[in-house]
Amino acid sequence: MTTFSTRQTFALIALFVATSLTFIQLDNREALDPVKDGLNAVVAPAAGAFGRLDRRGEGGSATEQELAAVKAERDSLIAENAALKQENGEIVQLRQQAKLQEDHPSWKMLQARVRTTDPTNQQKAIVLDKGSDDDVRVGMAVVAGGRNYIGQVTEVDSRSAKVMLVIDVTQRVGARLASGADGVVFGKWQDSGRLELRYLERDAKPEPGMPVLTADDGTASTAGVPGGLLIGLVERVEQNRQGDLQTVPIVPQLDFEQLQVVTVVLTDEA
Repeated sequence: MTTFSTRQTFALIALFVATSLTFIQLDNREALDPVKDGLNAVVAPAAGAFGRLDRRGEGGSATEQELAAVKAERDSLIAENAALKQENGEIVQLRQQAKLQEDHPSWKMLQARVRTTDPTNQQKAIVLDKGSDDDVRVGMAVVAGGRNYIGQVTEVDSRSAKVMLVIDVTQRVGARLASGADGVVFGKWQDSGRLELRYLERDAKPEPGMPVLTADDGTASTAGVPGGLLIGLVERVEQNRQGDLQTVPIVPQLDFEQLQVVTVVLTDEA
C-alpha cells in the first residue's frame, strides 16, 4: 500500500486547488464550452435511454402497448363477425318466410323480430316487437324457418306480443302424422323432453323421421292454427300404449334459442 508524506499531501492539495481555480476561470470565460458540448453529446443519449426505460416502466413497455392494440383490434373483429353472422341468420329466415308467403298467397302474415326470451327461464316463451297495433291477437299461430310451427300468441299489448313456444308444458296443438293419423302434440320441455304426440290410434304406424304436421281436419285442428305446418319429426317408436292409443316422442326441427325473425299468421283466409 502506497503512503504519502505530509509534504506530498500538501503538494497534492495545492495542485487540486490550483487546478480547480483554473477550471473555474476557464468556465467563466466560456473556454470550456466545446468540452461541455462534447460531453453532452455523449451523455445525453444515455440519459434519454434511461428516461425511456423509466417511462416504459410507468406506462407499460412498447411491446405491451402494441399487444394491447392487437387485442383491441381482435375484439373488434370478433364483435363485427358476430354481428355479420346475426345479420346473415336474419336474412336466411326472411327468405324462408317469403317462401311461405309464396306457398300460401291467401294467408295474411306479419313478420316480427324476437325482442326477448323469458328472463326467468321458467317458461319457453319469446316476446315479439309487434302487438295489437299491428293486428296481432291472442291465439294466432307463429311460424319460423319457413313452415315450422313454433307456438301461439298468449298475451298482447299495443306494441308487443308474448308467444308461448310449442315445447312448453302448457302447450298442446292438434296434429297428424304425414301418413294421416290424428293426435295431439304436447310440450315436454319442463319434463326433460321436447314434444310428444299422444292419442294415436293403435293401428297408426309412425316411423322414425316421419313428419308431424298441424291438423287440418276440422275436428282435430286447433283454433287459430292453420293445417299443414311442420311441428317436428318422429324421434323413435316406443311400445308406449294406453289401451287402444299410443304415444310417440317428437323432435322439433328448429333451434328455439336462435330465433330472430318469425311470422305471425294473422289469417289463413283469402
